[in-house]
Amino acid sequence: MRNRVVYLLALFVISISIGPVVAFQDGWRTYKGAYFDIKYPSGFRVKPSQSTDERYDSAFFTAPDDSVEFYVFSPIWNGDPKDIEINETTESYVSQNTETRGGIKIRRVTIRAKDGSYMRSFEDKEDTNTNNRTVFGIKYRDQNAYDGHRPAYLTFKKSIRQYAD
Repeated sequence: MRNRVVYLLALFVISISIGPVVAFQDGWRTYKGAYFDIKYPSGFRVKPSQSTDERYDSAFFTAPDDSVEFYVFSPIWNGDPKDIEINETTESYVSQNTETRGGIKIRRVTIRAKDGSYMRSFEDKEDTNTNNRTVFGIKYRDQNAYDGHRPAYLTFKKSIRQYAD
């Protein structure tokens, strides 16, 4: 009985610490941000980042072994994804390019930790016609981690549902 109480208490504490989450579904959970929801692998830890009145425009989702981290930024309109930009003290650019198609500005960036401990890439889509912005990112320890989690990352990206006001 004592173990069950400890287990239930631990689940309660975990649920409070990771923010709004909906029940499991096929090994995935649903995270609810301020104006979006997105599915992520059920074993990942969630860390909401940019807050809008206690609701979050972005979040990080980290694998249990810390080998990979997914990222999403999806505000109601436009915004500035400051939490994903380069930290020039500890990181350097590997590549960066920007293209505009039909009023949609797409910026793709790959960054490497100066100590070689990780790489990360993100794609920032800003629709200047509708004033909307969405950013997806992935941080990975090495190529094996990236390759192993790529299918889940693609599912993560496809699962986003964005809300209007």
